[in-house]
Formats: sequence, C-alpha cells, structure tokens
Amino acid sequence: MTTRAITETATGNGELKAPIAGAFLCLVLLFGTGTPDLAAQTDEQFFKSFPYIGNWDAGVGNPDGQDRGNCGGRLGDYGEKLLNCSLPVDQLPLNKRGEAWLKFIDHRASPALSECAEVAVPALLGSGVYISGYPDRLEFQHGDPSGLITRHIWMDGRGHPEARKLFQHGHSIGWWDGDDLVVEATNFTFDPDGIDDHLHMASSVRKKITERYQIIDENNLRLVIILEDPTFLTRPFKYAYVLNKQSGGPNTAWRACDPAVARNEVIYAYPGDKYPEN
Repeated sequence: MTTRAITETATGNGELKAPIAGAFLCLVLLFGTGTPDLAAQTDEQFFKSFPYIGNWDAGVGNPDGQDRGNCGGRLGDYGEKLLNCSLPVDQLPLNKRGEAWLKFIDHRASPALSECAEVAVPALLGSGVYISGYPDRLEFQHGDPSGLITRHIWMDGRGHPEARKLFQHGHSIGWWDGDDLVVEATNFTFDPDGIDDHLHMASSVRKKITERYQIIDENNLRLVIILEDPTFLTRPFKYAYVLNKQSGGPNTAWRACDPAVARNEVIYAYPGDKYPEN
C-alpha cells in the first residue's frame, strides 16, 4: 500500500514504473541510504498526510475599496502607499533596527524587483501550496511569479544542518502533533526582502519560521505561521491563512526574467529615486 502510493505520487499518473522504480526502492530498503539513524515514516504517520495532499490556494479577494494586502500605511520611495503585503504589517513588531532598515531600503536594492530573485518564506506562503507525499518527506511547491519553487519538508527525524550552512528558502523539517502538520524552517540566508517583498523588509540568518497546518474540513486548511527573527523583531509574530482546496496541479505563473531588464525597469519606469547619483 505505502510503496504503491509513493510510486504513484512520484510518477504523477497512477502508473507504477517497475522495474526501474521498484528495483530502486528495493535497493533502498535492502541497503539503506547511508544514514541509518534516519527512517521513513511509519504507515500510520504516512497516512496522516493523505488529507493534506493536493493543491491549496491562499488567495483571498479584497472587498471593494480596500487595499490589496495590509502594508500598515507604509509608503514607498516617492510617497506612494505600498500594497499587497503578505502579512499584517500594522501589527509587525519591528525593533529599532527593523525601523531603521525600512528608512534605509529602496526599490533599487530589492532582489525580487531588480535581480529576478525568488520570493522567500514567509511571503512565499501567501502563494498557496501544492503538497505531495513521500516516505521520508513532504514536497511543497509554491507558485511564485518567478516560477515554481519547491521545498522539501523532511519527515524522517533528521535535524537541521549546522548553522553555517545557509539557504534562501531555509532547511525544513516536519513532524506530526496529533493530526496537525508542523514544519520548522531555519538556516536562512540574509535576504533584503526576506520578511516581505512588497514592504522590502529584510530577514537575517536568525530567521525561524514555524508553520502549523490544520485540517478544518476536506476543502479548507488553516495555516498558522510564527515568524521569529531577533535581529529585526522584538518578539515572535503569529498570523494565519485559511487555504482552500483546488483542483489540478500546482499554481504557476511562469515568466521570463532578465536581471538587466528588471533593473532598468526599476530605474527608468519607477518614479522614486531614494539615492540619486547626481
């Protein structure tokens, strides 16, 4: 049962790809993976993931007259109201260093706007998620404007790597708390847009994201997020989304992006210039 479900997930069309997949799986079962302290989930644990498998959309419409997102009334480089922030900025507990960052940062220093960089966690979580299941991990796919971003959520009991090993989207491990799926992500790089790409609020290597996924019913999923970053925040910040089950595969918004073109669009099309050279 478990072997078949996993293989179907991997092939995506319900067809078992024996002998190749079957032979590979047998080799892994017989000889292991070189990490004997790690183990696939038990059948009971693996079956808990079934209600979570599928496409979950976090998109929430805005009533007439309301701004997109909650940017807390913050203003951009030429005094425009910022829009479409992914978290309630009016409640974000920035410390003095965080406030100083927002006075310093400008659109031209945004890697997401000017360098075709991918959006980071936690802002990425507002794009929804397509969840697939494997024996040792869950796979999260987020539809970002720059393409499809994949995160591996390791469920095999491993810990995080040593602190010096850093990744833009962090390193994620997960476990079950009752029927709730808990995901913890650490080991992030410094990111100028790492808390929110529309606010252009940075995150540091001390950032830690805890995601708790709770099934409400077969069509609704609650995602509770705890954002920690002592470099820029006075305390951990907790907020939530309700995700809706959708048909089909991951939501994608592919676009071609060239850093030189993106940079020139910010320079020549955006009227704000916070640090003019002349």
